[in-house]
Amino acid sequence: MLQPLIYLLWTWSVGFSIFALGMPASRADILPEQAPPVVPGAQLPGPEDGVGPGGDFSARIYREAIYSAGMDTGSLPGGGTFSCASAVCFVLNRVLGSPKVSPYLSELEHWLEANGKRITDMRQLRPGDLILSPHSLTVSGQAGIIGRKISNHPDFEIYANWAQNHLFVPSWSLRKWRQYFETRLGLDVVFFRVIRSPEKEQGETRESLLDCRRPPLFSLLSPSSGR
Repeated sequence: MLQPLIYLLWTWSVGFSIFALGMPASRADILPEQAPPVVPGAQLPGPEDGVGPGGDFSARIYREAIYSAGMDTGSLPGGGTFSCASAVCFVLNRVLGSPKVSPYLSELEHWLEANGKRITDMRQLRPGDLILSPHSLTVSGQAGIIGRKISNHPDFEIYANWAQNHLFVPSWSLRKWRQYFETRLGLDVVFFRVIRSPEKEQGETRESLLDCRRPPLFSLLSPSSGR
């Protein structure tokens, strides 16, 4: 009688061990933060680059753009096809918090006039600056975030919504952007650097340049940026 009992206990212990090995381990601790997606050539700014010279937020915006690369824009306002401003504003809102930047191109342009400074010389661009081709009467515009420098022309990667697959990716270069939106479609190309002013920090609203009866956005472009 002893031998069958021993055999039964041995069989049960072996079966339990096999079952336990097949079960996934359960842990109560918090999972570590995931690393940002791998974007070829992208260099994350260091902690010391949180706010750039003059109080601008370019480095933080660029870092957030890298983390957001591959984001599905289908659920953003515009449904992925027309979500260019929505994707850019998603990144801005992750960096700046509240009040939220409205996810529409005309309102983003207005917000940048009030909360940023215009970059007129492309040689002064750096990762985290914003590029806009505002709407015309008949053609939809586009917005994006300047990425890493890829040549000395100057040329940069641009993070933007890609309407063909509804993803936020560095799918444009500055050269291709200008060729398509400026030369082919006849839209303007303007650049901004986001600045948070002391008035903004105190919760006050800066007066928009558009509210000061300044010339229209397209009339401020330098002749060198023309086609």
